Amino acid sequence: MLRSGDIATIAPQNAKPLLSDETSAYRLLDVRPMWEREKAFVAESIHVPLFVEDTATDAVTLLKKQIQFGFGGAWLGQRFTKPNDSFLAQVEEVLPSKNEKIIVACGEGMRSMMAIEELMKAGYSELVWLGGGFNNVRDGDFVTIENGTKLQWATVGGASELFLKFAVLLSNLSNSISGSSAVKEK
Repeated sequence: MLRSGDIATIAPQNAKPLLSDETSAYRLLDVRPMWEREKAFVAESIHVPLFVEDTATDAVTLLKKQIQFGFGGAWLGQRFTKPNDSFLAQVEEVLPSKNEKIIVACGEGMRSMMAIEELMKAGYSELVWLGGGFNNVRDGDFVTIENGTKLQWATVGGASELFLKFAVLLSNLSNSISGSSAVKEK
């Protein structure tokens, strides 16, 4: 683990031993929104989203949703979100001890960094940031991945997801022609 200021950082390939070693007893807290987690998640992880979908239908929110959709929402498949007002209460319910050893993770690392800040303010002291998030995970970095998509691709959605699938298909076709091993979409 690297220590940057008050936050310890761990690379995804080094997290598995901390999660599987009963003497270290780390827990993995996944703070991604539900639609990212539904694509792929680490089986032993705990899910408490830092952000939730904003389903409000007032004029201002609808305008914000349209702007967000135009500036990346359609391309990335992201939904308009708002902070999860019960984030801390939900974490305290599933991880009541402030001394619990927790690795905090999201897709790219930004939301998990924000979650760590909130958790530190609430008194949690044994926090580790998964550097770069699940997007930096390689096959085999975690024991069990659920739901069929590669964990590092779970944040990809919208039009970019279609391009990713097409790129994997072309890569596999090229590899099968040349005799190389195929890229697996899962």
